[in-house]
Amino acid sequence: MEIKRNSRILFFGDSVTDAGRNRNSKNDIMVQKPFGDGYVDLVAGMLQGFYPQLNLRVFNSGVSGNTTRDLLDRFETDVAQLKPEIIFMMIGVNDAWRHFDSPYSTEYHISLSEYDGNIRRLIGLCAGVADSLFVMSPYILDLNKDDAMRSMIDKFGASCRSAARESNADFIDMQSVFDNVMNVCHPYVFSWDRVHPDRAAQMIIAREVMHALGLSLDC
Repeated sequence: MEIKRNSRILFFGDSVTDAGRNRNSKNDIMVQKPFGDGYVDLVAGMLQGFYPQLNLRVFNSGVSGNTTRDLLDRFETDVAQLKPEIIFMMIGVNDAWRHFDSPYSTEYHISLSEYDGNIRRLIGLCAGVADSLFVMSPYILDLNKDDAMRSMIDKFGASCRSAARESNADFIDMQSVFDNVMNVCHPYVFSWDRVHPDRAAQMIIAREVMHALGLSLDC
């Protein structure tokens, strides 16, 4: 893709995106940790360091613990009002995780059918605001496809893929990306709990974002 100068790039998701960002920063680079300590911070650094002539502005709208329900609830304030030209959205791991870490709190459980409906609504809302939308699949750092949580996340990822394709949004299969590197390194190299990425995994996500933007890392 060709990025227009002065574009606003927004990242929308859960704790993987949030990464401890300063909620009081208003995404101001002069305030400590405006983008958190995760992949959004890495992307912001590369954009500002390698492509200063584009004068791009980055927004981190990730919130730890969020599901698709939460993203729908806060879309207007955390996405639409910021008027981004480009959106990256990654959501779904908590939609699956609550089935396993909170088995008795069924009010927080999101079925595949609800997830599918929610992700389609989110894609429609994002497409109505931004010029470009990248839907990033949820992932789990576990190669065992018979694991119950891995199996559910795979189903959610397939839902993301179908919804993105039907809406002509770009799809980034983060599960496949991580599966490829886990064939070389054990998952603990990249995450202590199979979900939250360490610095190496954050760099992998950031690389996929830069590739999606069509921006080279050889600067």
